[in-house]
Amino acid sequence: MRRIYIPFCTLFLFFILLLQGCGTEKLEVDIKTPKTFQPGEAMNIQLKVSKQDGSPVVGANVHAVMSMKGMDHGKVNMDTQDIGEGKYMGQAKLSMDGQWIAEIQIDQNGNQYTETKEFSFEAKSSETAHKVTKNIELPDFNLINQDGKPISRKDLVGKKVVMTFTYVKCNDPNACSVLLGNLRKLQLDLSEKGIKTDDIELVSVSVDPVNDTPEVMKNHAKEMNFDMSYINLLTGQLKDVKQLTDTLGVRFEKTNDVVLHDNKTMIFDKTGKLTHEFQTSQIDRQELFDLVSGK
Repeated sequence: MRRIYIPFCTLFLFFILLLQGCGTEKLEVDIKTPKTFQPGEAMNIQLKVSKQDGSPVVGANVHAVMSMKGMDHGKVNMDTQDIGEGKYMGQAKLSMDGQWIAEIQIDQNGNQYTETKEFSFEAKSSETAHKVTKNIELPDFNLINQDGKPISRKDLVGKKVVMTFTYVKCNDPNACSVLLGNLRKLQLDLSEKGIKTDDIELVSVSVDPVNDTPEVMKNHAKEMNFDMSYINLLTGQLKDVKQLTDTLGVRFEKTNDVVLHDNKTMIFDKTGKLTHEFQTSQIDRQELFDLVSGK
């Protein structure tokens, strides 16, 4: 039998490469950018990092270097903040809309991984950026507000309605507090600009109605310093809340004391038709004001 001898240096190199291959796990990276774009202004960009089995990668250092595809407009660096569940939020000032390439660098416990993603967006006006093309109507519902007063569809039709979905015990710093904060900032802007609010109604529907009694929600509204003349914090029977959220396509699920829910904000016109929908808690303050005030 003829023996084949492999040089020791070759075996050593093969062994090192094998170790490196075993220690590097392929990651999945998704990128989300806002629809509204204003050149030179900071925009929120979210990166979601997960393993191949779908589990989130948490506690990593995530950095992105962005450049325009096929054009030399320089590079834009973006650091991110870990906001939980494998999501990393950063801000970047991009020079123009179009096709972009992001080189995403992930460092977790000394293990480094690089992923390249392409993304694009178009410059859109605040009036059309989050406009809904589907025909969706505010359905009838039966809930109660922070004063225990019954509220249904007929109490909202005839007004421009801004509706979101939150709960009092929410501890996610990027969810309920931001969603309600958007409404509070809107009230401040409407007051400062002298906009009449007789035909405007702000609504937050509880996704934890068992714990969010009218009294609890009323105290929460006071803590948020809301102008209570045109806001309703709604609660009620779980089945009635589910009927409303299911119709509007808002998902939520409670596990122990934590409610996972969509961070949606919806705007309905005076006929009850859905005109605009924001998918995340981060809403451009000026855009929301323009849509509600009609300015």
